[in-house]
Amino acid sequence: MRPINLIYFLLPFITGAQKENPVQMNKGLFVCYGKTNPKLVKGYDLVILEAAHYNVEEVIIFKENNNRVVAYISLTEVNEAAQFFEDIKPYTLGKNGIWNSWFIDVSLKPAQQIILENIALLKQKGFDGLFLDNIDNVSPWGELKAYKKHLVDFIKQIRTKNLFLVQNSGLFLGKELNKITDAVLVESVITNYNFKNQQYTFRDDNSKNQLHKAIKKVKRQIKKPIYILEYADTIGMKNKVSKELSSLGFPFFITQINLQSPPQFNSEE
Repeated sequence: MRPINLIYFLLPFITGAQKENPVQMNKGLFVCYGKTNPKLVKGYDLVILEAAHYNVEEVIIFKENNNRVVAYISLTEVNEAAQFFEDIKPYTLGKNGIWNSWFIDVSLKPAQQIILENIALLKQKGFDGLFLDNIDNVSPWGELKAYKKHLVDFIKQIRTKNLFLVQNSGLFLGKELNKITDAVLVESVITNYNFKNQQYTFRDDNSKNQLHKAIKKVKRQIKKPIYILEYADTIGMKNKVSKELSSLGFPFFITQINLQSPPQFNSEE
């Protein structure tokens, strides 16, 4: 998962330390890729986790306290820290230096099989479904644009595993995935993290307003739940973002860009 310039995706349709306190935010969505206490995450509609941090018993606790719990998986990139990296590396197409990951050749059956085996392990752990990341790599402006059909066919194959599928963006595949995935997560509709300066910022009014209109149109067209993920570092910024998101009417979650712990906002403005 990474913040992206979402206007391009919408145009076709227009383990860190944490405080031992329950997370109290909009209860539609919770996202954390670091290790967090299962007993403190309660009442959420959708919980997205990094499965490597949890055993079967912990997943059961998450599921008892929340509506649906899904595991993160990247379909077109693999990080060097991934358990199956050495197995899938022969089927990669080059390195993404920004994220220390490698692009996967999703057209190759051996690569698909390795990912499917990992999915089977996630299912054995008890996860309700999968959060499908890096779909945007096969967009017309992505690094793997020639692999669009291969990825869509592969997601159709994953669909047969009887899992709840949440796609991260990829709205340019609206028609292809409309009846395949079950929900969509959209990042950075209001905020726009600057990776170069490592600063939390807001979108300009023009792009933000376009996104507001477009995402509402997407909601009418794809007829499936849409969740919004935003990034903020201070209490003041979080409150501003929360107010705007509440007016849109979509479930949302506001956190820090590294996604390694439950939200911890600074009091400084």
